[in-house]
Amino acid sequence: MAARPPTYPYVPKSNAHLFPGHIWGIPLRDGRFACGLVVALPTAQEAPHYAINSRTFVAGLLDWVGDELPSPNAADDSQLLTWGFGHIKMIGENGGAILGHRSPPVDRDGALSGVSHRMGGTVGLYRDGRMVRAATADEARDLPVIGTWGFAFIVRVAERVFVDHKPVVR
Repeated sequence: MAARPPTYPYVPKSNAHLFPGHIWGIPLRDGRFACGLVVALPTAQEAPHYAINSRTFVAGLLDWVGDELPSPNAADDSQLLTWGFGHIKMIGENGGAILGHRSPPVDRDGALSGVSHRMGGTVGLYRDGRMVRAATADEARDLPVIGTWGFAFIVRVAERVFVDHKPVVR
């Protein structure tokens, strides 16, 4: 018998009940909240350069900040600022919980594309957590490297953008 999905809010222990579009609140040091987003749950075949397992997912930071926790409706029009691979603990370890579901943003123009690494072997071009093809030499040189985020990395990026008013660093 399959386990029933948890009701909102919940702190995930694995990615089994996560779906692209799930959101969570990110408490900021000034008392406000930013909004995290589950961008994707790629397979090892879709993201061959990264350690994919039942605890990893592609996390994103939305262009949203508020005095209260984000709701799916409030965050629905927000654009994705940045994304990276992360461990499920980045949600609960930072005081967050999955709050609901919104439509996942689509990076149609490739503005948030990045590469797996710089040199040695096939460099992958990634969009929304999935390798779309091998990167060209120019892409491998010029695009940002998509990283694996530590538990608190998304909090630091959100505070840089919304509290310190500095640009996103990818």
